[in-house]
Amino acid sequence: MPVNRILLPLVFGVVLTACTGEDEPQLGTAEVREAEVVQTVAAPAELAPAARAAVTTTVSGEVVELAVADGDRVEEGDLLVRLSSDELDEQIEQAEEAVAAARAAGEGAAGAGLDLAPVVGSLRGQVDTVLPGLIGALDAQVAAAESALGSAVIGLTEVTDAADDLRDEVLDALEDGDVLEVVDGLDPDELPEGPDGSAAIEQLEDAQRAVHDARGQLAATRSSFREASGELEEVESQLAAQTEATEAAQAAAVEAQVGQAQAALEATEARLDELTVVAPIDGVVQLERDRGGPGPPAGGGDLDGLGDLDGLGDLGGLAGDVPDLGELGELGSSGGAAEGGDDRPLTVGSQLGAGQVLATVYDLSSFTARVEVDELDIVEVTTGQPVEVLVDAFAGQELGGRVERVAIEPVRDPAGGARYPVTVALTDVPDDVELRVGLTAAVEIEVARIDADLAVPTSALLRRGDREVVYVVRDGIAEEVPVELLAIGDQDAAIDGAVERGETVITTGVELVSDGDEVDLRETADVDDEAAARSTVGPRDRVGAGW
Repeated sequence: MPVNRILLPLVFGVVLTACTGEDEPQLGTAEVREAEVVQTVAAPAELAPAARAAVTTTVSGEVVELAVADGDRVEEGDLLVRLSSDELDEQIEQAEEAVAAARAAGEGAAGAGLDLAPVVGSLRGQVDTVLPGLIGALDAQVAAAESALGSAVIGLTEVTDAADDLRDEVLDALEDGDVLEVVDGLDPDELPEGPDGSAAIEQLEDAQRAVHDARGQLAATRSSFREASGELEEVESQLAAQTEATEAAQAAAVEAQVGQAQAALEATEARLDELTVVAPIDGVVQLERDRGGPGPPAGGGDLDGLGDLDGLGDLGGLAGDVPDLGELGELGSSGGAAEGGDDRPLTVGSQLGAGQVLATVYDLSSFTARVEVDELDIVEVTTGQPVEVLVDAFAGQELGGRVERVAIEPVRDPAGGARYPVTVALTDVPDDVELRVGLTAAVEIEVARIDADLAVPTSALLRRGDREVVYVVRDGIAEEVPVELLAIGDQDAAIDGAVERGETVITTGVELVSDGDEVDLRETADVDDEAAARSTVGPRDRVGAGW
């Protein structure tokens, strides 16, 4: 139905006077006038809902509760399906076992480290037991050596004349100095001649050396004892620190391991919520069909397509032995491994895989028209333009809309042409029209609307080379006048050029006219709407004619 509705032009019947004397062709004319010209782009369309959301499962499971049926209205968050999942139950059990194993491993690791305390304790026992006894023995050895030295001094004094004085000096030397220094200071005249004097001195020197060696060993042993004790104390301190650090590290590792296992368990338990599937949006539900299995093999499941065997002829009397094809056809859906040819809706007990679509929710609160506009017309289309929508299922009903979106990239048709997807939001839908998803329609997008000072029927336009012309009848002569096309509608075109309102232009048979032809306006005839429509060339027709 045309968008613009204007009064039909007055059409005159005229006769073209020809020099040949043959029958003159009938021509049609109209006046140049003011008119509102609406230019539209027509294209097929398909209705789509305001939104749709496919509902999928994220876990494998069995349907144990189905809360909706086809066509039910739901709100966002309403329960659709509840599942049970053996796979998820097994995963939770495994996660619980992992947590228990991590805790047990942590308890075992607490005493599993290398304990050096017994070794250090043994060393401490040895140091504390052996070295003090050795020091005591060395003390006794020093005392014995000093006693022997005293005896040697006494033996020496007995053979000297100054015995008393020498004894005193030697005894003092035993405390403060070297006894041999006292002996070296003796006057040789005071010592008797012969072996008694020299033997006493040798005995004293041996005793002095024994005391010196014994005291040296004692001092070295005491120093070793102190060093060993210090080293053991340092080892014990380091061991205590290492033990504490090791225990802390072990505790941290155990805690981390248990924490990871616990987190995995909690994450798995959280997936229990995924067994409850809810509506993602408000809308109407359509359940997915449950195929129930793989179905018959390709090319061998549907035997009905083999047709009637009568066309095969007699086949030597074998036709009567051929089984009923209807029975063969049932094998694909009810027999053996081919089970699954049914097209049942989702039901309780249906098995679902992860990622499988179980329903679709359609928001039917509003609709859009999905249009594909030809590449020759898309340059005129932009967002916000008004649109008239004619739905095939509702003949005579006009729906209003507006261009909402124009795609940047086209789709290609089989012939290689480009078509651009355009989305039209339906803004004016009659109350008695109940739209459905996928209904086909035709749209007319209003790309221009002009209150033209100069308007002519579209059939008056003619392409001459690279310009548009009209033929104006002036004083009985057809004059070719170039014009600029401003807009072209279903019936009229807005033009600009050297024409005036009220002038007559040729509309029918214009392609037979040449500039300067004589035209005789002798008769007039009324033309009804249908005839005018037949004689009018629309914008799409002119495009096809090289417009």
